[in-house]
Amino acid sequence: MEETLPIAPSAPPSLVTPAGFAYGRFREPIAEPRLPPSLFGRFRTKEWHYHSIVTDDWFLGVALVGLGYAANAFLYFVERRAPDRRLEYEAISPLARALEFAPSSIRGRSQWQKGLDHVSIEYREGWRLELDVGLSEGRLEGDLQISPDASLALSFELGRARPAYTHKAAALLARGELSLGARSFSCEGALATLDWTRSLARRHTHWKWASFAGRSRDGRRIGLNLSAEVYDDPPGVSHENAAFVDGETHALGGVTFQLPKDPAREPWRIRSSNGAEVDLEFQPLGARAQKLNLGLVKSDFVQPYGLFQGKLAPQGVEPADVSGAFGVVEDHDAVW
Repeated sequence: MEETLPIAPSAPPSLVTPAGFAYGRFREPIAEPRLPPSLFGRFRTKEWHYHSIVTDDWFLGVALVGLGYAANAFLYFVERRAPDRRLEYEAISPLARALEFAPSSIRGRSQWQKGLDHVSIEYREGWRLELDVGLSEGRLEGDLQISPDASLALSFELGRARPAYTHKAAALLARGELSLGARSFSCEGALATLDWTRSLARRHTHWKWASFAGRSRDGRRIGLNLSAEVYDDPPGVSHENAAFVDGETHALGGVTFQLPKDPAREPWRIRSSNGAEVDLEFQPLGARAQKLNLGLVKSDFVQPYGLFQGKLAPQGVEPADVSGAFGVVEDHDAVW
């Protein structure tokens, strides 16, 4: 049986220390996650800031992505009573001119400005997410505040001279205002996730990922971040796997993603390699997908959104019954 990987209680202030680059898993984010200088560093560096926010009535996913040679912003909004009617915004900025990216997940502001469309994520004792983008049914406008809470910060060596840093959290409390055209949407009971990443990514990267925020049957706030094939050491044991339960981070061991023939429509199965901590089924209700081949740059992904059911049982925690937690899974193959 594989051991669950430990998490250090505190993080260094910077990734670059007198003793060398700080690799490890931490319960606190790193304030200065600067990567060491590298040849063609701007074009090798990949970074993104993603939040999802969910209530009983709606789901919103937002990301700002910097690839060096380009940047893009995307968001999608789903009313849970009609999940097949996804409203989506996506735009690309050559040479990343439309994107200003923050120095860290807990300092500064990331901002997208292209024409009239604006997305801003600024850290002010939490993340303030401001939206004003045009969708097919009107402008989506929002001013949302996401409170900081339990985290997992990971500094990982992807390969020789290829460090990566990621800050993950889920089941964060959120509040604020959201409207679409003349309609307003309640933020009561809103919960959020966070994925902030900066890495000198491998040229060819393939990953699987799962994330949700919700409540267990007994009312606890529960969140999840799972991946495979990027931060694995040994193979099959991702260092970024964690559950978040009522404001506490709990490390998880490796998981296996069992994908169906049609991952956009058919159920996924996600289970712990040790058979104890995670046993979940995910039912897609819709999906974002892309097949892009520009020669030097390729992207082939499917990101279904939908409902998780099953058991979540981190070591030392009362097992949680997961029933209808709304979140996402992803299978992504990138050459970038």
